[in-house]
Amino acid sequence: MKRAHADGVLLFVALIWGLTFPVIKIALESISPLTFNSIRFFIAAILFLPLLFTTKVSKNDLTDIKIGIKIGIAVFFGYTLQTIGLQFTTATNAGFITSTYVVFTPLIALLFFGYRVSRMEIVSLLTAFSGLYLLSEFTGKFNVGDLLVLLCAIAFAAEIVLISHFSRLKNPTSLAFGQIVAVAVFSTPFALLEGKMTLNHDVILALLITAVFATTLARIAQNHAQKFTRPSDTAIIFSMEGVFSHVFAILMLGEKLTLTQYFGAALIVLSVIAISLYES
Repeated sequence: MKRAHADGVLLFVALIWGLTFPVIKIALESISPLTFNSIRFFIAAILFLPLLFTTKVSKNDLTDIKIGIKIGIAVFFGYTLQTIGLQFTTATNAGFITSTYVVFTPLIALLFFGYRVSRMEIVSLLTAFSGLYLLSEFTGKFNVGDLLVLLCAIAFAAEIVLISHFSRLKNPTSLAFGQIVAVAVFSTPFALLEGKMTLNHDVILALLITAVFATTLARIAQNHAQKFTRPSDTAIIFSMEGVFSHVFAILMLGEKLTLTQYFGAALIVLSVIAISLYES
């Protein structure tokens, strides 16, 4: 695969991730957040099974799955907070705020494993917070949805740190499967309590896009395509997730930003690009 083709595949992955925000927001009118997540990740877990059996499953793989389930606690909190938050904020805000997990990652690495935080990482974090301030239109006040999604970004940062720590010695496919199973299993008891579910066109479409494309196929495509391109390309391309979420939110939900909010969104994207390029 040529580098340009690999970049194209990764851009499509970022596009799909951006699409999930308005698609899920629409679906939440007919299904409760944790019911949606439970079904989504059970479907993804079933689709992921063939990847586990491409080679003989060993005791080490089972151990890796167990570690993946432990990491999945952070993933569960991330998706739970994000999906609930989408009920109370715009798909655009959710997309841009979620992308800040990149700048939170060094701080989580410091807290968990004592890794040193560089000046560039501190500057990127401050830039991201400046962007969030502008996204709130100089008020510094966010609704409950924005705050939940911000907490979701911190949970995803914890996931990235834990994956980076364990994936050096573990099978990444087994780790990923464990995380998917964890979200599905942990979401189910809450889904049974929520009880809101109407399997209409919007919900089925959202489950198809999130479980099949955004979770399973995106994971496969990402692992394959990143072998043929530069880390800097990947960093810049994945920073477009928030931009795509806004584009689709305009087309599907009619969402708009003010000029001030666009400056804020731009600062968030720049902070993500800067820290990603620095890390790569």
